[in-house]
Amino acid sequence: MPDLDLSERKAFVERWVTMWDSPTAPTDAMAYYTEDAVIEDKAFDHTYRGHQELHEYFSRADQLFSDIRSVSLGVLVGPDHAVAQVHYSATIRQPFLCLPESSRGQRFSLYLMSLLEFAEDGRISRSVDAYDRTSVLQQLGVLPGDADWTATSGTPFSGTTPPS
Repeated sequence: MPDLDLSERKAFVERWVTMWDSPTAPTDAMAYYTEDAVIEDKAFDHTYRGHQELHEYFSRADQLFSDIRSVSLGVLVGPDHAVAQVHYSATIRQPFLCLPESSRGQRFSLYLMSLLEFAEDGRISRSVDAYDRTSVLQQLGVLPGDADWTATSGTPFSGTTPPS
């Protein structure tokens, strides 16, 4: 592992969080991840492996969302792990999966927790992201505000749809 002290590691994670605001995020993100990195999206029960899948995932998000804002609410760091709490918001550019046409142009926000594992070279080798997709669907009017909804597998970023 590079000789990074904890303040440098925290600064790396803070830059990673704010990088998502950039219109070049799908390309910029690759510098933060090892070639064989894994991202686990717990809300949609999907895993992405390697730079090609990660780039496709980030590019798809760029197609689906506009006005992305990613703000760090806190970072806990260790020598080979970090946990970032993030407030993420975006506007639906293109409806996907179960979203109706009426979601186009609507803004949503969520709180996200990312557990990051670092490789010896200091880049991210694994990320586990957890957030409440039900609250997003409620914000977009897909589910009523009091819905008790169980997540199904599938993800808007994989180009797949959840099973019926």
